[in-house]
Amino acid sequence: MSKFSPEALDDLDDHQARQRATIDQFNAAMEAEDSETAHAIADYVINADDVSNKMFSRGWQMHCLNWLTAHHFSRWRNSPDDSEEEDESLSGLLDCLWKFKWLVGVLPSDLHESREDIAEAVQHMADLYEEFNFSRRMVDKALMEQAILMGDTQAAQEHFAKWQAADKDDMNDCEACETNALVDYYHFIGDYQQAVKLAKPILLGELSCGEVPHLTYYPAIDSLIQLGEVEDATDSLTEAIQYIDEAGDNFMFIMPKLIQLAYKLNDKDWAESLLDDYNDTIIQVIQNSRYDYLQYLIAVAPFNEEALLAARGLAREFDERNGNRYYQNQLALMFTPPIVH
Repeated sequence: MSKFSPEALDDLDDHQARQRATIDQFNAAMEAEDSETAHAIADYVINADDVSNKMFSRGWQMHCLNWLTAHHFSRWRNSPDDSEEEDESLSGLLDCLWKFKWLVGVLPSDLHESREDIAEAVQHMADLYEEFNFSRRMVDKALMEQAILMGDTQAAQEHFAKWQAADKDDMNDCEACETNALVDYYHFIGDYQQAVKLAKPILLGELSCGEVPHLTYYPAIDSLIQLGEVEDATDSLTEAIQYIDEAGDNFMFIMPKLIQLAYKLNDKDWAESLLDDYNDTIIQVIQNSRYDYLQYLIAVAPFNEEALLAARGLAREFDERNGNRYYQNQLALMFTPPIVH
């Protein structure tokens, strides 16, 4: 029987304390060879609320997913044929394979994950998908998403082509998630017209899922700004802010990017007002995400010299790992009027 109690975490003050508690309890369970408790902790860390949850760092979630996958795989291999245990372990294993496509693509957002760690996660996912005869389509999509987060245009284009060419299967994303990824990609490579075109059914509410339109707002609205569609961008941003506000704390990590957009629209008062309204909630939600903290610092930088200096330092750390100046350039662009195409 598991000794883990998720309710006990509610008494802790913040996400950093919750992460530390789950790590300590997981390590204790491993030392005691208590697989039931370790299983409960790993499952909670990965699945708490939903995939957009920022309670835990992506690296810690990846560690838990790797352990859980190995646990289910071992049980599946060693269980009697056609037994209830075999069915349960296979179901758990397939659920883990589904989670890989969610976590591997966003792993570079964790600054503590090295390039080697990131590559190892991709290879693990690829090996598992091959073992169970799944298409490489989601592996290539994850690689594209990693390239976008790491500011590598050439790699993003290469993996985009492979993703689009690969066969679809049961691991494929829903239409809303697929479309969101396309919007993100075209925004990243600077094809703003295509990004806006693809985002339209999402912005109109015709396509949605658990994370869409939430994640689509930034690339879609920034594309409108880059195209000089100021009125449409302003209207969409107003709608986005209300939507994220009503979506709850799990999606508050998106707000810093929306605040950046208000500043890009040259409405400094709007951006500053949003910071006043949401600052404390944002800080609480993003404690275990250096990437989201960077986006917060970039949003604050135009108004605070200390935030600007901190943003420069953190952007440099990401860029040193990634081998470019992508985030330092993103920060610089906050102080440069958008180019109209």
